[in-house]
Amino acid sequence: MSPSTLASIMPICCALTLAFCLPLVAQSSNTRVSLRDAHLSAQVKSDIVAIVAGHFQDMPDSPSGRTIALSSWVSELHLARSGPPVIEIDGGPDDYNNGATGNGDIWLFRRAGNHAVLIFSGGGFSISPESKTVYHNGMLDIHTAWNMSCCNGGIEVYRFDGHKYKPAYCYDYETDEDGNMKFGPHGKCDD
Repeated sequence: MSPSTLASIMPICCALTLAFCLPLVAQSSNTRVSLRDAHLSAQVKSDIVAIVAGHFQDMPDSPSGRTIALSSWVSELHLARSGPPVIEIDGGPDDYNNGATGNGDIWLFRRAGNHAVLIFSGGGFSISPESKTVYHNGMLDIHTAWNMSCCNGGIEVYRFDGHKYKPAYCYDYETDEDGNMKFGPHGKCDD
């Protein structure tokens, strides 16, 4: 293809690309809800803001802990056999602890009447129920995954003790150039 033909086609290709991509961007931005905009009772939201904000020190030229809490992302995670799901809070765009590898702050709250009670505080790029697990004190085990680089990281598994999630065991993973993951032995989590 000649350079002049390519130059005349380029604006059309860019316009088509934008036309197809913009609806996808708009759809994905609606899937995340900030704590500020979440449909939670005022008391539950206030409880969460107080706890999340307490994890941050006010620093010059950085958002306040309250601002960080209100901009954090909210979702739900089903961990108990019955009852409401727990409230998952993931560090949002103002959270200065979020790293370049996708790791960030994660909190889980359980509803207790009209209040929210912290049951987990940790981090990683994801949190989910541990596969093939049983219920401990009414809740599934969970795991967080950490990226340390492009190809390796760690998995931390937590078990509910009736009040909070506590570390149960940890292990590392490595990914080879073909995308195959190799998992290390399970061991005690480092503090």
